[in-house]
Amino acid sequence: MFETTILSVIALCAGFSQTETKLNLYSGDNAAGKGTYTEKFDHHGRKTSVFRLVGSSGGVVRTITQTKVIDSRAFPISEEEVITEKGPRSKSELVLKVRYDDTGAAILDMTKDKVSTTTRSYVPLPGYSRADLSDLWFSKIRPTVGTTVRSTVFDIENARWQRVETTYVGKRSIYISERRLEVHEVRDVRDGIVREVYLDDKGQPVLMKSGQYRTEKHF
Repeated sequence: MFETTILSVIALCAGFSQTETKLNLYSGDNAAGKGTYTEKFDHHGRKTSVFRLVGSSGGVVRTITQTKVIDSRAFPISEEEVITEKGPRSKSELVLKVRYDDTGAAILDMTKDKVSTTTRSYVPLPGYSRADLSDLWFSKIRPTVGTTVRSTVFDIENARWQRVETTYVGKRSIYISERRLEVHEVRDVRDGIVREVYLDDKGQPVLMKSGQYRTEKHF
């Protein structure tokens, strides 16, 4: 089994563009699955990102697909997460969908096995912007070293608003699959939990570390 985190990364925005990166997922030193990260910008500057991970444990295959849409100013429009588990004798599906009303509140619909749906509303944290401008770094915005963005983002998996602080640390060299790569280091803190994110010049994920899990670009 594995858990996922939501990547905050960006692509080139020139009319319409689409970029995909293949990923390997690890838990500690052990391979835990594979995935893809795809993002595209439409002609209005809206960005759609799709993060998909597939792993297996004990004969059960688990697939998590996250789809997020933001506008040209980095305000969230909608988000969806689909979690499926397939075993020798059973299958389950959980669908989480978020939309935002005129006040900025997150409206969460949760559907289990296409049978029952529950809906709840969550008011955003006061004093924080819902626009996470770090989502536009390296596409519309070239941050300088030390640039920090503070915002509040809805955590769809845990049904709550998070306080997020994202800092551009700077350029550095890392090794992935024995390849030396020049990347951008970004430090992302969500309610005190630190993620290390390393992006290429197009904002695509090269390496991300969060707790015992990490994703690496597949070559």
